[in-house]
Amino acid sequence: MVKTNYSGLNPVVMQALNNLQYRYSGETPEMWCSRVRYPFKKLLEYNPKYFSKNGFIQMVERIYIDGEFKAGRRSFNIYCTVCESLVFIHENTIECANIHLNECIAKTVKRRIEYSKPVQKNVKKRGVPSRNSVLSLSSDEIDEIYRTYCFTLSNYWTKYSYHYLPEDRKRVVNHLIESAKVVQRAWRTFKLRPETWAKRVWNMVRNDGTPDEKKFLGITPRKIRVPDDRYIYFLRPGYRYDEKIQAKDIPAYAQNIPALYDYYTPQSWAEKKSEQLWRRLNNVAYIVAFIELHLQGYRIVEYSDWSYMLKWLSNPEYHRIDKYLNNGNENFVRSSEYTRYKCKLAGKHYQYNLLDIDYYKTGNISINGEYTTIDFSDSNNNCKYVQRIFQTIDSLFK
Repeated sequence: MVKTNYSGLNPVVMQALNNLQYRYSGETPEMWCSRVRYPFKKLLEYNPKYFSKNGFIQMVERIYIDGEFKAGRRSFNIYCTVCESLVFIHENTIECANIHLNECIAKTVKRRIEYSKPVQKNVKKRGVPSRNSVLSLSSDEIDEIYRTYCFTLSNYWTKYSYHYLPEDRKRVVNHLIESAKVVQRAWRTFKLRPETWAKRVWNMVRNDGTPDEKKFLGITPRKIRVPDDRYIYFLRPGYRYDEKIQAKDIPAYAQNIPALYDYYTPQSWAEKKSEQLWRRLNNVAYIVAFIELHLQGYRIVEYSDWSYMLKWLSNPEYHRIDKYLNNGNENFVRSSEYTRYKCKLAGKHYQYNLLDIDYYKTGNISINGEYTTIDFSDSNNNCKYVQRIFQTIDSLFK
């Protein structure tokens, strides 16, 4: 962590920082990072006199000696607030962690400069004069700028009149230049703004690995064969009742039966595509909201529309009670209260069996037409689609 003068710092804050370093027994580095990320950033934010907003915290093993817990060896894992991620350093020393922090800050500054260069180049290409340059313009240059824009002004200004006096023309040109500066500043602010969650989720959906044959359903009236793993009802010769079998098991002589094809018209295609995209957005938004709210100390208990779930991230306390349906239900609860919430929901006494309450596993969620659970404690313990979403999230936030 970047240190300043600790003289006068509340001992409670120092104790909280020390406690955040410790890794609990059975806790993976990823789980430790997920647990300490939000409170650590808040401690830095609420104590600007003593800490910089750019810092790191190193994971420390906790050992039990003489009836009490004490600090053990430092690990090779740190959480960095600049890159917002768990980092593995090659030496478990403060010096090595500081080197990573400084490199991270330098990369961030470099990215910001590189991102702003195109905006600055566009300003130069447009040839807009810089501050106070109107005073240095010659009368010919002022007349040229004025004549360039006079046609536009005459079309859009109802009370526009042609200016003949040099002073009037200079005043109009000065107004144009100042207006251009305002537009440039607004555009620069817009281009350098942080990405919204809606844009991030949209980028994740675009790269979630869904095959093209599922994305593109066919835009002209046509029939499309159903996937081989879809179950359909088929009546075999000599049988009295239909049986439910997979499409790949349909005999060769029955390959043209209507049940093997989905029929689309332009209208039904648009409706089906809209529904498919809506479900994919919902799945990705739920995973993002679960992770981000967990980092802020909340646990999701409801599943909602993707656009509404992303609103939760901006003001969790306001959206904790459902404002979408206005039915008084809780969308999420404090992480510390999740066990009590589940016990109350099941009609059981508090702490009746904590092993039955898995914080990091969700209930059944529909993904690609099948119901499955999502395990946030182990990204590999999920279906391939969810694994791809986790990989996309990791790549976008590196």
